[in-house]
Amino acid sequence: MLLVPALSGVALLSVACAKEPTDALNAAKTAIEAARTAGAADYAPDAFAAAETAATALDAELKAQAEKFTLTRSYTKAAELAVAAQTAAEQAAAAAATGKEQMKADATTLIAGVRGSIDAARQALKKAPRGKGSAADLEAMTADVAGVETALGEMDAAMAADNFKDAKVKAEAAQATLDKIVADVQAAIDAKKGKR
Repeated sequence: MLLVPALSGVALLSVACAKEPTDALNAAKTAIEAARTAGAADYAPDAFAAAETAATALDAELKAQAEKFTLTRSYTKAAELAVAAQTAAEQAAAAAATGKEQMKADATTLIAGVRGSIDAARQALKKAPRGKGSAADLEAMTADVAGVETALGEMDAAMAADNFKDAKVKAEAAQATLDKIVADVQAAIDAKKGKR
């Protein structure tokens, strides 16, 4: 007689543990989506990768439990993983906010540098040695400077749209182009001086 209540208690305990932690799962999914919306993939990629890894572990645990016989399922680990995924996603969202502000500051500084470097490149092109074979090179460099000026509008548009990563990438490419022009012109000036 004592055995029946004991078995009933075990069965109830097993069924109680066999229920998916729906609230924890929903909270984790919501936090991951919030991190994605906050731009964590762009502005806090390592933290977002950790959140996605935690979510993948959670999905694997849910799948493993779903494949088990109902009375042997236990969602205790899934509940723990859901909390871990939620925490990682919340950390990624917070890191994204910080990363986005840092990216904005970096992009703003780079774009200001590009604006100044355009003038430096123009001045260098004015000083560039003219002669046999240099006309095509100078024309290409002048076109590159014009291309950077056009790209400035794209950088400004990206900044206005809060797409700081794109603005930074474009500014870095523009700065590299301008630096190369100045360096190439200086090399040509030095080479011409060396021939004298």
